[in-house]
Amino acid sequence: MTRRRGRDGQAGAETLELVAILPLLSLVFLAIWQGIVLVRQQIEAQSDARELARRAALCARAAPVAQLGDVDPDAHGTAVSTGLAGRSAVVRVEVHLAPAIVLPGLVLDPRSSLAPRAVVTMRREPC
Repeated sequence: MTRRRGRDGQAGAETLELVAILPLLSLVFLAIWQGIVLVRQQIEAQSDARELARRAALCARAAPVAQLGDVDPDAHGTAVSTGLAGRSAVVRVEVHLAPAIVLPGLVLDPRSSLAPRAVVTMRREPC
């Protein structure tokens, strides 16, 4: 009988340990999910910058200059398209996306090194 009571006490302790570790496990899960979201946004920023640079490199008479909303309607951020100094035949597109926050209490500045951004440079095609 004494042996059985000891097992019941351990089962209660194991349950208590599991309940105590659940918040830590959920925090680790949210941190991993936040990393996945930021990596996905980085890929999206690179894709958007590449598409904007491709459109800007085409002849200006072919189509008006595309904006970030034209390429990716769901993107929240800025895109800057400029020609490099001294080389008007080159276009440079820089895309900064507002980081999506999943982890509670996390605040990321859009100029942070973790914020998704991409820079693409292409040569303009002659008209």
